[in-house]
Amino acid sequence: MLFKKFTLATLLSLALTTAQAAPSLDEVAAFSKVSVQDLQNAVSQATLQQKIIDTMQKPYEGKPWWQYRKLFITTSRINEGVKFYFNHEKTLKRAFETYGVPPEIVCAIIGVETFYGRNMGTWKVLDALYTLGFHYPPRESYFSKEFGQFVKLSLQEGWDLKSIKGSYAGAMGMGQFMPTSYLNFAVDFDGDGHINLFTSTEDAIGSVANYFKEHGFQGGFGILYPAKAKGDVSSLIEKEWDLTARELYQGGVSTKVNLDPNEKVRLFSYDLEDGSKDLAVGLNNFNAIMRYNKSPLYARAVYELAEFIRQEHHKVLIKQGVVVNPQGRRP
Repeated sequence: MLFKKFTLATLLSLALTTAQAAPSLDEVAAFSKVSVQDLQNAVSQATLQQKIIDTMQKPYEGKPWWQYRKLFITTSRINEGVKFYFNHEKTLKRAFETYGVPPEIVCAIIGVETFYGRNMGTWKVLDALYTLGFHYPPRESYFSKEFGQFVKLSLQEGWDLKSIKGSYAGAMGMGQFMPTSYLNFAVDFDGDGHINLFTSTEDAIGSVANYFKEHGFQGGFGILYPAKAKGDVSSLIEKEWDLTARELYQGGVSTKVNLDPNEKVRLFSYDLEDGSKDLAVGLNNFNAIMRYNKSPLYARAVYELAEFIRQEHHKVLIKQGVVVNPQGRRP
């Protein structure tokens, strides 16, 4: 398929003739605090990619849990996660001490997102954000702003607009940060005076940990617990994060860990391969993972991968005769 390159004039013409006009560059400029001229320059270099729109309409998160899980909970991803943990243990420990986010969570995010930095995406971020921001009506409001933020970030960092590669949705670096997250939560964790989420593993680790801290993750607290139920619990599932543990228990759901009755929780139902449902209760820390990606499938994959990485890392330490604390980490 040939991908057509649009000029600003063409873009504005299309906006006038479609039922839902694309966001104006004036609005994007005001939001991102960059000039319309800089946005016009970016648009003139961007190319509409129909394949990106097609991919957006068939996301991984559209799969049932049992299929989605097989994509990320694999022996190779667990083993590489343990290797990543050992290779960057000092940095992960420093991030834990600084932000309170356990190493295995940071490892799992980078593992799910880019297989520990190996697959950071091959799409031009400029094309991805242009395509979704001005030619994908369901998400134009969000992606047009991210387009503006990318232009702002590129000006700030001195990037060539067309040289930055990422995912089909415009996410970048080892932790796949969207431009707004890059601007707001990325940190210079290696202390070299620059933030680089593409080649500095230290910056990537620190930035992921900082993102979670800023979105409410609290170390030492639970994340996701198995649950069992008597009868129909669909009304509890529909309450999402407006559910309390008291209401959960009163609705016939039980958990092995007794939760504070006033704690906000969310009940999830995951499809298993045999057709049955697997219930689980997410706590605040699970909600923080969903702030990274709103899919409950994604959040559970991160959680389970993190648990496997933690357990396998612990086993290696024990074999080495290393004394570990109750969480399975070096003191």
